[in-house]
Amino acid sequence: MSAVTGGYQERGPKTRRLVLATVAGGVILTFVIGGAVLVRGVMGTIAAALQPTSTPSPTSTPAPTYTPTFTPVPTATSTPTPEIVEPQDHYWLARPFGAENNNEPSRFYPYGSTGRGKYRIHHGADFPNPFGTPVYAAASGRIIVAGSDERTMYGERVGFYGQLVILQLDQQHHDHKVWVLYGHLSQVHVDFLQEVEEGDLIGEVGMTGVAIGPHLHLEVRVGENSYQHTHNPELWLRPLPGKGTIAGQLLDSDGRPLPEQSITFHRKESPNRRWQDVTTYPSSEVNADDEWMENFVLSDVPVGEYLTRTYVNDHLYTAEVTVDEAKTSFVTIEVP
Repeated sequence: MSAVTGGYQERGPKTRRLVLATVAGGVILTFVIGGAVLVRGVMGTIAAALQPTSTPSPTSTPAPTYTPTFTPVPTATSTPTPEIVEPQDHYWLARPFGAENNNEPSRFYPYGSTGRGKYRIHHGADFPNPFGTPVYAAASGRIIVAGSDERTMYGERVGFYGQLVILQLDQQHHDHKVWVLYGHLSQVHVDFLQEVEEGDLIGEVGMTGVAIGPHLHLEVRVGENSYQHTHNPELWLRPLPGKGTIAGQLLDSDGRPLPEQSITFHRKESPNRRWQDVTTYPSSEVNADDEWMENFVLSDVPVGEYLTRTYVNDHLYTAEVTVDEAKTSFVTIEVP
């Protein structure tokens, strides 16, 4: 048997195996060199480079990088808290008479009442005084009417006020013009477009026009010089010394004003004794004040504590109110 010589070159630290086999009359030495196989034998030398079939290591797929999408959170729009505007007194008017005369309005026939059903709805305040009592301007302004209304209608009809004066005030209320009307005068002492100051003589008490007994009928008109734009004069005339005003609302369960309901007033120290009474405004013809939105008023109330009482559907409802000097005290009576 021929000797077969051969060898291999080490290509790395890996261990190689030498395989010896006998093949059909010759000897084949097989050397495993790296990944190739070299075969030598007596039959000749056969070299073949055989590439081993390898199982590839799985290629790792990198995990996708998560890039968060920024979604802006909308900033909440704050709802502004509505500003609470407190009603403001507007006691701009001086009393129309001197201190020696009656300066308190009639309690029998106040603004918005019917004199307990005897008369038409009243659009002003009445001041009973003797015939010829001097009447003074309540504020500074300009005379826009001076004389008779026999040809021009300033009220419910022509001839309604008789001799009258209408004074347009220099001052405006929330950009609205304000007028003061003096009716049933016996004499007029001012002229058309005359400028007057508070306290100037403008006329004398009478009973011209539609009037019962000598008295001054005084109106306050706001926004428009018309019979339909009157407001309660008792919220414009300065309270007498040591006194204030009570204004209020009598409301049903839906917050609607209850018309023509009687309300009595009692001093707190004597609650069972009626001191004064008023009737709430009717549902038409007269107007609530722009500041107070009232449906009843009682002026010239001595400073102190009071109870209000009213019966609605045979149920008694009461409320307390404290009166301060020269101020309006507001009370709300709610009927469930």
